[in-house]
Amino acid sequence: MNYSIWIEIDTINLYMEQILIKNFKAIVNKEDRPINVKKMTVLMGEQGSGKSTVAKLIYFFKTIREEILTPFISSFLVTEDNLKHVIEGQILSYFITLFSSSRRLSNFEITYTYTNGEFIRINQTETGELKIEFEHWLSKLNKAIGLNRELKRLDDAFGDLERRERDRFVNAIVKIVNNLFGSTQLNLYLPASRNAVISLGNHLLEIYAKLDNNLSAYNEKDAHKYMSENDIILLKFIQYNRFLRNKFLQSGNFQTFIEDEKELNPGLDCTDSEKILTRIEAVLKGRYLNDPEGEKLAFSNNQFVFLQNASSGQQESIRTFQDIFLHVLYGDPVFRVIEEPESHLFAAAQKELIESLAILANKNSENQLLITTHSTFILRVLDNLLKAFEIKTRDAERIIDRAAWLNFDEFAAYNLVNGEIEDALNQEFKGVDARLFDDVTQQISNEFDELLNIQYPSKMAKAFTKKLKRKKNVVQPVAV
Repeated sequence: MNYSIWIEIDTINLYMEQILIKNFKAIVNKEDRPINVKKMTVLMGEQGSGKSTVAKLIYFFKTIREEILTPFISSFLVTEDNLKHVIEGQILSYFITLFSSSRRLSNFEITYTYTNGEFIRINQTETGELKIEFEHWLSKLNKAIGLNRELKRLDDAFGDLERRERDRFVNAIVKIVNNLFGSTQLNLYLPASRNAVISLGNHLLEIYAKLDNNLSAYNEKDAHKYMSENDIILLKFIQYNRFLRNKFLQSGNFQTFIEDEKELNPGLDCTDSEKILTRIEAVLKGRYLNDPEGEKLAFSNNQFVFLQNASSGQQESIRTFQDIFLHVLYGDPVFRVIEEPESHLFAAAQKELIESLAILANKNSENQLLITTHSTFILRVLDNLLKAFEIKTRDAERIIDRAAWLNFDEFAAYNLVNGEIEDALNQEFKGVDARLFDDVTQQISNEFDELLNIQYPSKMAKAFTKKLKRKKNVVQPVAV
């Protein structure tokens, strides 16, 4: 059970949440430029430019909260004497699990600053020693030590502690840790090639078991022999994939799901979730069904296809859409990393998905989405959402749904090039820098002109000469 859903944050968010990466893998960052983590953050760049590395680092620092929480709410006894060792061990072990190849790196430094001003710094020296700076946290966890001690005492005294009493202590500990990080977000990383998890179908359980065993069996020194850096992310996504499949089994489809939720909570506002459903059906070109036979896509001619046999684009997008639908409906605070949302989707479908993600980002003030992409088309869609917010008129709303508008102040975009981090926004025009659209387009256009010159050399030459003569014959204005 994730207790953080119901815990409020006392700390007021006053600081810019950001990550500063120096000399880690593909990221060199000679200019020491931080990446601001906002309501929506986009990482653009060629393959191998470091987008996934940055995304995983941000995910790591977001999910440390869960790692630190674990010993406090387990049967482990945390004391003043072992506190530093316990937290340091949790953080470093988790870092090595996600970035096992960092053992072969040196002289890197990564600093993450949270919205409440707290920070964690991790660096590796020339000798390969990993160091972590977090001592300023320790005094703020003293109360959690006392709660952990009392929880352990009650567990030992009564064995099967009454759930309500245990939850009271757990929630109190969760609140302390959440305040330390200034967040109650539910975190998830949606990796690229999401369709593979669905198309594998019945083999999923076998893969899940294998990954789980690897994570349990590996030792830190030989981690790279047992697992890749993506295994823990893939494992969590497989778990979530199973959760989503089972979540929709009782209702059987999206519309019935909404109706069932309305029965449980008559005051529930389903306006935005119904907008998401319209977009889902536009992308899937059919209705999602889930029954004892399995997950299906049904079409207007009373035919259907099992989801594991559907197109790559339908498989790629369904879990992302289900996640959006649920958290737009419930309004839970979430942090999401979405790798390559454009994968296997036609341009119109990409637009529907990006606008759906924008609706999710706006649904809760604490929501944050991080998107990695190769697509300039995705940036064009986002640029339109920024422009609509800037105009803020009914005419703009007729073009783009207000629920999907993006506030420029809550948006960040970066282009990763040759190890450096470039701001991809134009501050003057409050949008995405047009050069990201124009560079490749201009190159392609120039190549086409050159090919025309080869195909029609005399005609192109005559047309150019004629154009030049027209320019010379233009009467120039006389200065007065």
